[in-house]
Amino acid sequence: MPRRLAVLAAASIALVAASTASAHIVAAPGFLPSGSSESITFAGPNERDDPMTAFTLTAPDGLTLEHAHEVVGWDESIDGSTASWTGGPLAPNAELGFGVTLRADAEPGLVELQAQQLYADGGVVSWPVALTVTPGEESSSQNVALLVGVIVLIGVLAIVAIAMLAWRLRTGRTLQEK
Repeated sequence: MPRRLAVLAAASIALVAASTASAHIVAAPGFLPSGSSESITFAGPNERDDPMTAFTLTAPDGLTLEHAHEVVGWDESIDGSTASWTGGPLAPNAELGFGVTLRADAEPGLVELQAQQLYADGGVVSWPVALTVTPGEESSSQNVALLVGVIVLIGVLAIVAIAMLAWRLRTGRTLQEK
């Protein structure tokens, strides 16, 4: 149990760090449970004066791109670990979200995807995008055991409190008095 709490604390810190580390392309949600598939949207503004005509997202080892979601006016494709959208275009100072379904087989911790914005003038801007892989779901028997343990602990504390109150009322003394 202490290891799980340490992993959860580290994941929480990584979530905060991830939100500030990649300010231009933002993943929502910024976490993905290990051993599961989730839909995540990557959004960012076109901060250049030229229209953006393509967007790519490359996943590291431990993440699998299962599906590139459709974006109206854009053509999507997946080639290995890279999802691409072409077409558009996205006007300057506009923002658009590109969604994928990702599967996490990585250990809990911070992972970094690479996003690229490609422009009509041939320019390319690359951004690291941090995601936090959180611990996967525990089995229901582990959750039941934890719940039973908490209930037993509360019961024991209640019995001790009642016994101390009864002793005090019976003797008329506090614990500090002898």
